[in-house]
Amino acid sequence: MECSYKILVPYRLMGAVQRYEIAGEEVSKDFVLAYLSREEVLKELTESPLAQDSLACFFALDQTGDEKYRQMIEALAGSRAWTLDFMPFVTAYETRYKRKEHYNEIAALFRKEEQFTGSGLVALIETIGQMSEEIYEYYRELKDLFKTAVREKIKELPDSPEALEIGYSILKACNTGVLQRERYSGFGELIWKEIDSNDKDTCTGLQEMIKAQYTMLKKQEG
Repeated sequence: MECSYKILVPYRLMGAVQRYEIAGEEVSKDFVLAYLSREEVLKELTESPLAQDSLACFFALDQTGDEKYRQMIEALAGSRAWTLDFMPFVTAYETRYKRKEHYNEIAALFRKEEQFTGSGLVALIETIGQMSEEIYEYYRELKDLFKTAVREKIKELPDSPEALEIGYSILKACNTGVLQRERYSGFGELIWKEIDSNDKDTCTGLQEMIKAQYTMLKKQEG
């Protein structure tokens, strides 16, 4: 995974995280740790639009136990506005360190969305993935919001300009039990087939996440 550190690509870090977690690619883990070790990375994660890549800090902390990543997490938690794209990070932070105190506010942020964009759909499924099922009221509410939103988005496939976001969200939802695999996985696989001919050595962020989720889908089916 020879990606230039100077080019900020949305979802690149989380694409690498998932490729490691699902496919066991050590080079992907090494890329994430090397990226996050750079002096300027905190500024990039704070000021850039790459909010969802902030989740990679939790991955780095879990992999290394290095306190610098906990410090990075604390710095990010207090430095960014609460946007939909940042909610997966916020939810992970609340779940791990804040006793889930602000789940109601997280749910409210999604609840007020009248129509989800593709990136909003990705943020929603990632937020669900970071939320504890113990607080079932909010967990169930977000699942129901996702199901309603994705039914509308499916109608736009395969020609939607947000096809990658929709396809990824569906595959992730099927793998995590949010959607029924038998009913919905075909929509995600449709997007997988669209990107499968792409150069597999390029680092494309969201495409890497789709590849990882498709790999998991096939493992579960097998």
